[in-house]
Amino acid sequence: MEVRFLCIQGGKQFYEVVLSGEQIFVGSRGECARFTKIHDDKVALEHADASRAPRSRAVPVRTYHQSRLRA
Repeated sequence: MEVRFLCIQGGKQFYEVVLSGEQIFVGSRGECARFTKIHDDKVALEHADASRAPRSRAVPVRTYHQSRLRA
């Protein structure tokens, strides 16, 4: 992932985040840094989830019953 200068508009500098030659985000320098950090964290979490062994049983289904209150 690469952060590149894009343009100056209205006195503000805009940068773009480029991944595999494709623009995926545009913002200020700080916003681009925050985006790359969040993106890297999400990718690391997905890799960790993918490397875990699948559950041995199905995910439990929770049912909610109406309480029976008498007036």
